[in-house]
Order: sequence, then structure tokens, then C-alpha cells
Amino acid sequence: MIIKTNRLNIRLLKESDAQMILDLFNEDNVIKYIGDKGIKNLTDAINYIHGGPLNMQQTLGFSLYCCETEKNQEPIGICGLIKRDGIEHVEVGFAFLNKFCGLGFGSESLIAVIKYAEIELNITTLQAITNNDNLASIKLLEKNGFSFNKMIKLSNSENEIKLFEKSIS
Repeated sequence: MIIKTNRLNIRLLKESDAQMILDLFNEDNVIKYIGDKGIKNLTDAINYIHGGPLNMQQTLGFSLYCCETEKNQEPIGICGLIKRDGIEHVEVGFAFLNKFCGLGFGSESLIAVIKYAEIELNITTLQAITNNDNLASIKLLEKNGFSFNKMIKLSNSENEIKLFEKSIS
């Protein structure tokens, strides 16, 4: 386990999380705000887990993590750290299954991941990106101390997105 909060275990993703990943990346809001990752079956989900988060964890020492309920260990979404081309600093990222949105899990996991980044990884600045119209994510970021920095374009997109930033030490 990477982090434990009052209601969540935040841990590395594993193959048994493939169904949650498949469900998550096929929800309308995730496709709208994060994009279609082409995860259409359990094999795609397992390939995503290994080729994305677990590869990043092995390479950089951090990644997107599985958020599961402490009560019954049900995987409900992802939250963690990402480093991608075109973004200067390490980013926070998060996405939760619709039925778990609006229950405070996003904020709880984000606070924990920020603290982990500062204390365990000695990261001093975090960034986050979001679409202009993703009001829930913007609100969550601002609530947790992120400030709008500027509009940017990633190399794989023609749309401008919002870049947020937070100094954590």
C-alpha cells in the first residue's frame, strides 16, 4: 500500500483492477474530459495497467494509483502522479467511477497524494491539467490549493487546456 486515509487504501494498480479500469475509461465523463484511451476489453485494461501506471512506477517511482474503499477494498477510481512531455512539473491526476463522484473521495485522495509527493518524494511543485469545461475537476483543484497558471496545448491535441499549479514546500 502506498497511502492509507480514513476511507481509502491508495495502492499500486494490479491486474485484478482491470474491470474497474475498463468501466472507468468507458464512462461518458472520462471519455469527455480525459479522452478515449481505447480500452475496450479486459485485455486492453490489463495492457493499460502494465504499460502506463506500472511502467511509470518502475521508471519514475510514482504513478497513478488505485483508490479502493478501506471498508471492503472495492476499487473506485485512480489518483496519483504523472509525468508527461509538455508539462514542466509532475502532475496530479484523478478519475473516479461516476457512482463514487461527489462523495469526497477525490478530495481525500488528492490531499493524500499531495502529502505523499511532498514528504516521500520531495516534490516541491505540482501541476494539473483539465479541460476548460471540467468544472468538477477545476473546483477540486482550486479547493486543494491549485491556482490557474495558463492555457496550454499538448502535442497530441489541438484544444487548449487549463494548467494549474501548486507549490507544496
